[in-house]
Amino acid sequence: MHSNERQRRSDEPTANAVARGLNILAVRDAHVARRYMQHKRVPRDVIARVLAHPALRRRESAGQSVSEAISPSTADDA
Repeated sequence: MHSNERQRRSDEPTANAVARGLNILAVRDAHVARRYMQHKRVPRDVIARVLAHPALRRRESAGQSVSEAISPSTADDA
């Protein structure tokens, strides 16, 4: 496989944790995203790659983009 070819991750829990981590990155920062992915036991090399090399990220599925979305909290959630 060429280095620029991407494939879907077959490990769904890891894929979902990375998708959520990237959502956290978008709304918070890399430190919080890294801590979340470490908590979810995403391999360190995967965490480093997705945070440092956006062009090498795998695309998330349509289901992941919905299920791993971060919703803004409201005062009623407290």
